[in-house]
Amino acid sequence: MSHAVVDADPVRAAGEAVVNEISCGRAVVAIGGNRGALLFFAAEAASTALLSFAIRHSSGLIHAAMRSSRLDLLRIHDQPVLSSEDRSLGFTVAVDAVGVGTGISGRDRALTLRRLGSPDAQPDDFHRPGHVLPVRCPDFPCNDRDRLWDYIIEIVQRAGFTPVAAACRLVHDSGDVLDDAGAREFAARFGLVLASIGL
Repeated sequence: MSHAVVDADPVRAAGEAVVNEISCGRAVVAIGGNRGALLFFAAEAASTALLSFAIRHSSGLIHAAMRSSRLDLLRIHDQPVLSSEDRSLGFTVAVDAVGVGTGISGRDRALTLRRLGSPDAQPDDFHRPGHVLPVRCPDFPCNDRDRLWDYIIEIVQRAGFTPVAAACRLVHDSGDVLDDAGAREFAARFGLVLASIGL
């Protein structure tokens, strides 16, 4: 697969190459936020291989970006935060799908993600706490702070999946978060499509 950079500005339709990659169950690298590059894919398409790749090239923390209304439907509550802590991301309690082993393996986290993305998911399908960390995204985004997460949910939905995006922050071997230049090199090295999100 050749490396491609696609503008995924939401004012226009998401880049065709990005949507195609996601619809085929592959991962895409997204840049454009102020917290580092994201690797993302549809939660419904999560596989052990995808999770192993994501865990290997990230801090190991796997997120599920979801709309607030879906989190409410699944009764996944927000994590309490202190007034001194960063509230710019709406982290919820972490979850595991019922029936997984320890919950920490790539296989278990893939199963949890697929369950989070399932149209049939119910509140009782999940143990709390667990090893996949949902991010609460507003149903109607109103500020730039949430846009990168909102865009990846939007792209997953346009690809024909339930709007739940599995995502992780890409890091160097040193543990530092990849900046845009590092993300471009990473995408080129692994033949991944790179979505440049217009913020």
